[in-house]
Amino acid sequence: MFLRLSRWLAAPLLGLMVLMGACRRQPPAADSCLSTAQANALPQALEYCNSVVRAHPRDPRPLNDRFLLHTLLQNTPAACADIRRAAALLKEQPGSVKDDLEDEVQVRLESCL
Repeated sequence: MFLRLSRWLAAPLLGLMVLMGACRRQPPAADSCLSTAQANALPQALEYCNSVVRAHPRDPRPLNDRFLLHTLLQNTPAACADIRRAAALLKEQPGSVKDDLEDEVQVRLESCL
């Protein structure tokens, strides 16, 4: 009986595992870098943000967010590299983002001079 039951459950369980695997493969949202950030877990937040940046290489938003994490972790060279890259992406894509982001990137860029 156990053998019949396990065969009966095998297909649905396999389907569920495939579905769960597919859900995990969704790229993170471009604006999700700081969604899980906690002051006592900044290295983990940076690791997650790195995955967001990789998933959205042409989007300046995750670079802008990662600037903040690098700054909090006292890694100014990495922070400034990110914000310079974000500023360059904004210049390449005029009108594609909100003015608030452009202003924020500009202020952060000036802190790197």
